Amino acid sequence: MPELPEVENIRRYLLRKRVAGRRVTGAEVRWPRLVKSPDLEGFVTGLIGRRIKGIDRHGKYLLVSLDRGIWGLHMGMTGSVRVASPEEAPERFVHATFRLDDGRRIDVNDPRKWSSLWLVDREEEIVGELGPDALDAGFSVNDFILRLGERRVAIKTALVDQSVLAGVGNIYADEALFRAGIRPTRPANRISNARLRLLYRAVRDTLVHATGYIGDHPLDDGRPFVVDAYDGRMDLPRQGGGPCPKCGTRLKVHAFGNRSSYFCPSCQH
Repeated sequence: MPELPEVENIRRYLLRKRVAGRRVTGAEVRWPRLVKSPDLEGFVTGLIGRRIKGIDRHGKYLLVSLDRGIWGLHMGMTGSVRVASPEEAPERFVHATFRLDDGRRIDVNDPRKWSSLWLVDREEEIVGELGPDALDAGFSVNDFILRLGERRVAIKTALVDQSVLAGVGNIYADEALFRAGIRPTRPANRISNARLRLLYRAVRDTLVHATGYIGDHPLDDGRPFVVDAYDGRMDLPRQGGGPCPKCGTRLKVHAFGNRSSYFCPSCQH
């Protein structure tokens, strides 16, 4: 699933493609359930004619500021974005297309159709219930401790709760916990402030490293690779029974709902 590093690279990709300043001249949504607000007709007719002023991000959400309102995008599990020229054929799973005044188009491609689209007056209507962005410069280590330190749930559960902290999902939570030496099942309120400080730094370092790695390894057409990949952006192999890269102990797997968490029983406690 695209998490903060993948979505940040989508944001940077759209900026490199110079879509800011362009006007939307056409919109087609082939899978109506992608639209979350307003209804489909209101979304399409409301977006046409608006000019893109800038592209921001909060957690896993893209927030495109318009000359009037906010255009929100969430990639779901398998969504991606492509800026295409008129002569380029659409990809197989394009379910929404937005045409620009220079002839290009923005395609939303999603095999599972789990992406989401909004057109709202204020960004709070999309991200108002989320916690602070995990890489926000104003989000301090003390804020991190206050948000996580008193929670009685497993620290992995707290980390991926978007109302606590926006942008950290399954794979990067595992990676940060591995770097900090904290077992994902440990209750958050049973972790000392000193170790939470280590985790704060591990979360930010993990996200920054992954963001840079994705940016350095684009697809052939310059787009960021957004499907989960257990490659050089990770220290922790996501393979139960495989060796820990630090100590060689066999990695274990713990189920959190429909997600799997990988950890080293020797290095993480």
